Amino acid sequence: MQRSRASSTSSGRAPHQQPPSQPLEAPKIIIIHPGSQHLRIGRAADLNPLTMLHAVAYRRSCVQVGADAPHHDPLLPPLDSVHAARLQSEFEEQRLAVSRLLQHCVVDEQNRLRVATPPQQLAHFNRSSVAEQVPPPVPADQQNSWHSEAPMLFDEQILRLSGQDAQNYDIHFPIRRGELHVHGERGGSLQATLSHLERIWSYALERRLGISLRELDTHSAVLVVNDVYVRRHLREAMTLLLQRLGFQRCFLVQDSVAATYGAGIGHGCVVDIGAQKTSIACIEDGISQLDARVRLSYGGGDIDQVLLQLLRKCGFPYRDCCVEQSYVDAQLLDELKERFCHLNANVCGAQEKHFTLRQPHGQWLRYTLQVGDEAIMAPLALFHTELLNITGKTRAVHTQQSAQEQYDCEDCFDAEYLRETGRRNGVRAGELSMAGNTATPTVKPAAAAAQLPITADDEELIVVDQDETTVSSNSNSQQQQQQQQTQQQQDKQPLPKSSNSCYYNPGGQVVSLDQAVIRAIGRCGSYETRRKMFGAILLVGSSAKLRGLAAWLEQRISQQVPSGLEVNVFSKGMDVGMVAWKGAAIMSVLESARELWITQREWQRYGLRILRERSPFLW
Repeated sequence: MQRSRASSTSSGRAPHQQPPSQPLEAPKIIIIHPGSQHLRIGRAADLNPLTMLHAVAYRRSCVQVGADAPHHDPLLPPLDSVHAARLQSEFEEQRLAVSRLLQHCVVDEQNRLRVATPPQQLAHFNRSSVAEQVPPPVPADQQNSWHSEAPMLFDEQILRLSGQDAQNYDIHFPIRRGELHVHGERGGSLQATLSHLERIWSYALERRLGISLRELDTHSAVLVVNDVYVRRHLREAMTLLLQRLGFQRCFLVQDSVAATYGAGIGHGCVVDIGAQKTSIACIEDGISQLDARVRLSYGGGDIDQVLLQLLRKCGFPYRDCCVEQSYVDAQLLDELKERFCHLNANVCGAQEKHFTLRQPHGQWLRYTLQVGDEAIMAPLALFHTELLNITGKTRAVHTQQSAQEQYDCEDCFDAEYLRETGRRNGVRAGELSMAGNTATPTVKPAAAAAQLPITADDEELIVVDQDETTVSSNSNSQQQQQQQQTQQQQDKQPLPKSSNSCYYNPGGQVVSLDQAVIRAIGRCGSYETRRKMFGAILLVGSSAKLRGLAAWLEQRISQQVPSGLEVNVFSKGMDVGMVAWKGAAIMSVLESARELWITQREWQRYGLRILRERSPFLW
């Protein structure tokens, strides 16, 4: 039997080319980590990245202003307005249930229980609180000047828009719940969303980092993507970086893998709690396990809405707060969550807090309020997801889809093509299925039973000739039976891998954070892998800054796993929202990463073939 290495045309793989010989300089490498709410971007040599609002506002023409309403993507997940009354009633029931649960928590070694302050007592103080005028924290001459009639606004300029000025702009957030925000309204097509990304990133590069767009052909880029990705979106992202922005070379890395580099660990279960999504992925030896990754559609923005409902219950003094119409108010709620919220059961009773707010006319006000268990009940929504139903009871759960489920018309060499055109023992896979009942030369039964789909990881070894074949009257029927059995096994095997049902409770409610971690780790192949994952649970993400979250999650998981299994939940001693960015920066300058870079010429010539060849994750 003769074997030969298939050409790049027949196998769909790009020919191997040597990586660039010249060393890459860290100041010439740009690390881009886009999120649903914020964009982190900077040079690999920078200590910390630039963090800015991941949104763009386009000024509307006079014709558009009078024709229809402006398009405003919300900063926080909107409340469910269809079943508002019923959800509010259910929210109150769940609030009382969580409150009773907190009353049974022990606060010290003397087994004393927590003492909660009733919301009515807090409301009496908060309703009598009056805002006082204070000088601005930043002098007026140091504030960034901007014009409300500019054609495009970014970052703080959007947050400083008054309600009246915002009516003159269409405001778009290009990423929602962890993936591209493609919708049917104005500016929601895929190409329009990519244009939003291009303008935001160009502004960050040119205006904030001081890098001219004409100089990008001497720079390289690393794009941090989500673990659960859409292949077509990654293809468009590569085109955006290499052809539209004009970077010299780039590569993609999954955020959980980058987080392990940033935390300095070789394996672990990465729990990334972002503004609008929570991603869980098990990493071993720098590879994200395909079956043990999931993206849940809740995050810090949903906790903000829960916190606002709880604060209103106890007489929130800022009565004009409207996060649906004001980006300033939405940003305020996010700041209050970071400052007030915690998961420390030992803190109980009324706590006096302060916050300042900038009015549209430039005046600053200081509010004083009292907060009780509201500060701990809001983040507990991660463990009691019924509280999150106010932003939508039906929540999507995303696991990685196979190549067959993500058909891309521009991917001419996908797994389905390789399966149909690959040869086994001199016979094409597609010809075997078309054989029917006609008497044609067939392969041996043992060889037919071993027939499997050919993928790009088969080392390009394809059988192109066979020395001997056998033809018999029974071989055709045997082959058909074996093909039917193989097809049935293939139909059954992918189902548990791509099924999302394990991340829902029997009633259809999405599982809590601790349950999601346990079920994701449970999908790992071996007991040894699961043991290592439970022993290294890494918390990252902008919404993982809550005090006491690691200890609370560790306790919840320890109570549900077999005794003797060590559970360790920790976070890196830095801003947890920057761990993935720093990990990508470290990875970009490693010698082992030289084989990952894809140049402009290679992308233009080979397209997805070169991405499949060099991507640091299973395509």
